[in-house]
Amino acid sequence: MSFTSNAQPFQRADDVGYAITEFMWFKGRPYYPVGALADAKIACVRLSAGDFDETDEDNLDLIFRMREADGGHFFEVVLRSNQGTAYGGWVWGREIEILNEFVNGYRVLATTCAGSRSRFEYCQDLRRYKCIGPAPMEKASFTVAHEKTAHPNILPARIYKHQLPR
Repeated sequence: MSFTSNAQPFQRADDVGYAITEFMWFKGRPYYPVGALADAKIACVRLSAGDFDETDEDNLDLIFRMREADGGHFFEVVLRSNQGTAYGGWVWGREIEILNEFVNGYRVLATTCAGSRSRFEYCQDLRRYKCIGPAPMEKASFTVAHEKTAHPNILPARIYKHQLPR
């Protein structure tokens, strides 16, 4: 699978934008800085099972490889079909592999990081990819712990060592 820096017109469609908006937020707060989306690499793949028209770019699934953090990447999955576009969850690892194995109508994804291999399957109930077994990384572990400050409208930003208004 190859990731590129440039986005094709079908990758910038409004429905894709809505799915991107969903993964840019986590637990009601911005998760990625805007620059992370600008630095993301995009791969076009077909994750769902069944017959499809290979020339139908509007139904290619997208995987965004976000910038590296803590020895790996978050891979954000956007699923597309004639029924619409949806956020398909996240996968964590250094490298991602798309297996020729299907669970619940979607290909199984595998990642490697620090010598460990993780398997991600599509979960019908969650409508997202889910790690089978222990997760290699919890997305929540990357969120900044919000501390109480003297002023309720000021949020400390440990990364920059100064306070930013909310």
